[in-house]
Amino acid sequence: MKLNLSLYYFFFFSAVGVYVIFLPHHLKIIGYTPKEIGIIFASLPISRFITPFFFTKRAITPAIFKFSIFASAIIPLFLYFNNFYIYLLVFVILGILYAINYPYIEAIAIDKLKNHYGKTRLWGSVGFIVVALGLSYVHLNIITLYFLLNLLMAYCAYKFVDLDMTITKHFEKIDFSKEWHFWVALVLFQISFGGFYNFFTIYNLQNGISKEINGWLWSIGVFAEIMIFLSQHKFLTQKNAFFYLKLSILITAFRWFGFYLFAGNGVLIAILQIAHMFSFAVFHTSAILYISNKYKNKTLVQQFYSGIGYGIAAFLGSLLSGYLYGEFLFLYEGIISLCAFFVIWSKK
Repeated sequence: MKLNLSLYYFFFFSAVGVYVIFLPHHLKIIGYTPKEIGIIFASLPISRFITPFFFTKRAITPAIFKFSIFASAIIPLFLYFNNFYIYLLVFVILGILYAINYPYIEAIAIDKLKNHYGKTRLWGSVGFIVVALGLSYVHLNIITLYFLLNLLMAYCAYKFVDLDMTITKHFEKIDFSKEWHFWVALVLFQISFGGFYNFFTIYNLQNGISKEINGWLWSIGVFAEIMIFLSQHKFLTQKNAFFYLKLSILITAFRWFGFYLFAGNGVLIAILQIAHMFSFAVFHTSAILYISNKYKNKTLVQQFYSGIGYGIAAFLGSLLSGYLYGEFLFLYEGIISLCAFFVIWSKK
């Protein structure tokens, strides 16, 4: 099981790497305008956000899961048709499919691996690095690679179709008011990442940090993420997950403030990038441990966590960062993250 989960995460986040780093540039090369690219890439997170609402009264059954992984392996083939509306439809559908099969896998991983989840999830970070650095030196067809990674991801996910998932037998509705501090903090926290994911490279370039150094700055963050995934099982449990949620948000706020204060200083920015181990790895594991402990409907709550945090919040963060971009971008992002900390800190 650990091997299949590790491979799934490896291929999933390799595909994410292709999608985030290289696919926008590919679309630009084949003639799409920035506006069209923005619309295409906004479609996946929005559909990922909406999908969980269709499962509030039904569970993700093995049949639904099986269909979702089969479709996710086939749909990327339509990217070979160079048409704006086909591309838009493909990513709407992929957003729906990812919102079904990825939370299902996450629920399995947490249910079966418990506190050792991080050791398996780190292979996703490895996959991201392999794609990020590998495609910088080796030229491959982006569409073909994206299709193959989705195919391999689906193959690994298929291994879990017939798994006895006792966690799907709970039909408790998700009461957001029950843990509203968490959900509000999650939205604010993920919004604060808009400037980082969309403009970190551009921000550094405009402040005198070279393109080559930028590549390593991204890699430092992911390497730090891998290191913490390897060791967090030693200190992170469901009992103290809430503490590490607060700590991760606070550290991230100071990370953004540091980007603002030390803009153009490659050494200090590199040191601040080490904080990504908390900003992503510790926060993510703490969040899924926390909500898995608070809600009985494990698969549905994972869907909402994914849809809200990496769907609507990511969309809003991207949109807001475009308006905020400039000298004070990371000052604003730090304030937003600090607001998230005060919200979750206020929970008794």
